[in-house]
Amino acid sequence: MKSLKNFVILILLALSVSFVTSCETSKIEDEIVEQPSDNEDTDGEQDQEDENQTEDGENEDGIGSGDEGDQENQEDLEDPEDQENTEDKEDQGGQEEEHPELDNDEFVILFTNDFHSQIEPTDNGTGGVLRLKALVDSVRTAEPVVLMADAGDLVQGTYYFSLLNGVVEMKMLDALGYDIRTIGNHEFDKKMTGLGEMFAMSKVPVVASNYDFRSTNLSQYVVPAKMLNAGRIKVGFIGLNVRLQNLVEPSACEGVQWQNAINVADQYAEELRNQGADIVIALSHLGYEAGSSLYYYDRGIAMQTRHIDMIIGGHSHTTLKKADYITNLDGEQVPIVQTGDQGRNLGYARIKLDENGKPSFEYRLIPVNSRLDDRIDPGFSDIIEDYAAECKEKMDVKLGYSKYDILRYTYADQPQSRLGNLTADGLIWMAKNYFDVDADVSIYNSGGIRENIYKGDVTLGDVYAVYPFDNVLTILDIKGRDLRELVKSAASGSLPFGGKVKLVVSGGSLKSATVDGQQIDDNKTYTVATIDYLANLGRYGLQNATNKRMSVDFIRDYFGEYFKYIADNNNGYINGPLDDRIKME
Repeated sequence: MKSLKNFVILILLALSVSFVTSCETSKIEDEIVEQPSDNEDTDGEQDQEDENQTEDGENEDGIGSGDEGDQENQEDLEDPEDQENTEDKEDQGGQEEEHPELDNDEFVILFTNDFHSQIEPTDNGTGGVLRLKALVDSVRTAEPVVLMADAGDLVQGTYYFSLLNGVVEMKMLDALGYDIRTIGNHEFDKKMTGLGEMFAMSKVPVVASNYDFRSTNLSQYVVPAKMLNAGRIKVGFIGLNVRLQNLVEPSACEGVQWQNAINVADQYAEELRNQGADIVIALSHLGYEAGSSLYYYDRGIAMQTRHIDMIIGGHSHTTLKKADYITNLDGEQVPIVQTGDQGRNLGYARIKLDENGKPSFEYRLIPVNSRLDDRIDPGFSDIIEDYAAECKEKMDVKLGYSKYDILRYTYADQPQSRLGNLTADGLIWMAKNYFDVDADVSIYNSGGIRENIYKGDVTLGDVYAVYPFDNVLTILDIKGRDLRELVKSAASGSLPFGGKVKLVVSGGSLKSATVDGQQIDDNKTYTVATIDYLANLGRYGLQNATNKRMSVDFIRDYFGEYFKYIADNNNGYINGPLDDRIKME
């Protein structure tokens, strides 16, 4: 009788465990909802340089490829047993010893891309790191084996990064239990010193297969490939990284050598296979281009390789509701996935291996929104709130008021924008106030204007969101022949300009350009107000500039003073002009 009683108790306990597991799984399934549209690019990544690539892989934005040679990265592939930089991580599902009892044939990988320092929810109420952690914690509770990865551009985009230099984002990596990540172009925005400080603040391994850090003092933080254990499944990771030339200021990535990802992607993936990887995942910051077979985008990489099983993408800010399955050189289907940007979605993929070791994928995007607010981790919230209070004391300072939205976008019938014009006019004001120079022309890059100014109060935080980069005001002299090249680029609307220059555009081409009412004299010297990023690119005619002078303070602080100046002299209002600096015929 006693034996029967014990048997009944065991049955009841088993049913209880089954019920709890079922509830947790149901909770995750409730989180997974479809996105509003198919495979759409919701934002369109614009780094400091616009990124419209041409068919030959070489464009004015420098994200094209070109064969850089088979440069060998001599960093060794790490063994699965090598726990360097991860030995202190807990409950992350990335280490075999954490689940020694599991004979699993599947695991879940969570992922983000292009988070861009979106610590707080976005203007439309989505995202936020506290909600993201609540969601990740829910998945980890329901699933026995979970890995978590990031596909680059974790930083840059809000004043948290501008003021705190990546401290909050690195704490986020460890608090959410990321297992691995790669780097995007914006990880270089605080230059090599800042990148090294961020690397040192986090224990999460960094994988970058086509960046060679051996000539820098940061090589100990970056490996070309990495093996992690998801229960009994060995998961290999490689990192595919965007071209730096014409995208990142040379001094910001000094010593880092880039080669085209296609040169090394399959090489490192195959080496991981040879070391025992059951599956190889590429963390890519190359970008997604729908329908493209170009080898410098994710689809082209999948088409021209054999050993990559999945690509988790970034850089293009593309929201892929469904995985884009691409046939590789062996006829296998390789899923490409991407979450969008700013932490508005969490990528979720359940990967299962069949009896032959062939993977299948169940992919979803889980929205990060206000439904998660009642599940926020109070301890993590206290940490974030301390940093938020530190920032907001400065960022909440009101500068003025806008009666309408001042947008960064150009108009179909007019290659100028209100915020672009306001920005370029600000450079002219700065040149006079800080250098006592009457500049003939000012030039900015539209990719460096990251947010809009919306109707209502305008704060210093708004200014930091619009101009997050660590750029400085730069004054230089150029000859008229080089000024012609400069204004030709400005006529397209991609380089907002101001000053004494007037342009006439006819049929999409520059018809005439004047400075202070006079035709440009090829041999005359003109003064340009711009930023160091453009001055150092070696393009647009600025490569021949002389007499370069640079400010000490960052230009975003000057813009704060400029906006305040406008408001003080305009009854408290800040305006973004549309005028006749460009005439269309």
